[in-house]
Amino acid sequence: MKLKTYTQFIGESQLTSIKAGEDSKVNVSDQKTANGDVVPAQEILGQIIAAQTEQEFKAYFYDKYGSTKFDTATMGQMTQSYQDYYKEKVGADAEKEKEEKKKDKEGGGEGGGDDPLADLGI
Repeated sequence: MKLKTYTQFIGESQLTSIKAGEDSKVNVSDQKTANGDVVPAQEILGQIIAAQTEQEFKAYFYDKYGSTKFDTATMGQMTQSYQDYYKEKVGADAEKEKEEKKKDKEGGGEGGGDDPLADLGI
């Protein structure tokens, strides 16, 4: 069992986390680098949203904080947050598309029913 000093305990207890959105189940937490710098959850979430790829996401933090400042567990947790966010986003987009198709099929679009002119081929 590894014991922590009072200062380490207080420092870790002050780490915060934020949800990735109002309806999101993804929770992004502050992370500490190997030298003790805190990477805020807001910065991590911002890069999750801004980055086009996982490699771009990692590159931002390696460039800003240094490639040797993240142990595998810390970067792994950040990468997992990235992946969870996009899995959730893809699932939400697919569900939204499914609902839209269902509405169109049932005639629940803007007109409120089947288009009487649809068979005319105009």
